[in-house]
Amino acid sequence: MTADRLRLGQLVSSKAGRDCGQHYLVVGKSEDGFVFVCDGRRRGLANPKKKNVKHLLYHRERATDIERKLEAGEEVTDGEIRDKLAEFGR
Repeated sequence: MTADRLRLGQLVSSKAGRDCGQHYLVVGKSEDGFVFVCDGRRRGLANPKKKNVKHLLYHRERATDIERKLEAGEEVTDGEIRDKLAEFGR
């Protein structure tokens, strides 16, 4: 899968690196095939982690409310990210 097929608010987990197994939500994309992810705890929206899409596992779950807010340029809080990950059981 490429970065352009991933959606904002999509649940992903890291399959490589020091954060292997950690769950995140996609909060941004870069043009060089990377995405920006955060979990609302160690990686908040103020400092998202840049991840290569090859190092991510994709999950079906998607936070459509967060996706809508990010696309509209509205503010999303770290608390909302944490709540959504908890709702997904991650």
